[in-house]
Amino acid sequence: MKNFSLDNEPKIETGFRVPENYFVTLSEKINDKLPSETPKVIPLYKKKKVWMYSVAAVAVVSMSILLVQQFNTKPSLDSEFLENYISQNTSVSQDDIIDLLEQEDIEKLKVDYNLEEDLIEETLINSSDLEHYLTN
Repeated sequence: MKNFSLDNEPKIETGFRVPENYFVTLSEKINDKLPSETPKVIPLYKKKKVWMYSVAAVAVVSMSILLVQQFNTKPSLDSEFLENYISQNTSVSQDDIIDLLEQEDIEKLKVDYNLEEDLIEETLINSSDLEHYLTN
């Protein structure tokens, strides 16, 4: 085999050549082919989706508020039922009753005892049950 050296052998040209000033004018040619201004396109379907999502969100929030209010209502007890229960269960003390009442109910029970003496006297005189009050 013959000794072969890459540096000494004749080189073969590739056949590809770059024209003069090719890279200088390349960017100008590309910019000339591009449109000067592109029109702004706004798709309508995205706005429709936003409206649909917002309407759905409002519907969900309103329904949840209605459901929460419906489930948080306190059952109202008939006052006559409560009176009968308390009268039958005499072992219940006033402290037990106060513990069961809420603050709003306790404030409603407060009575103003600032009565005028003349009013009391008139009521007792006009009352036919005066003897009953005095004996019991």
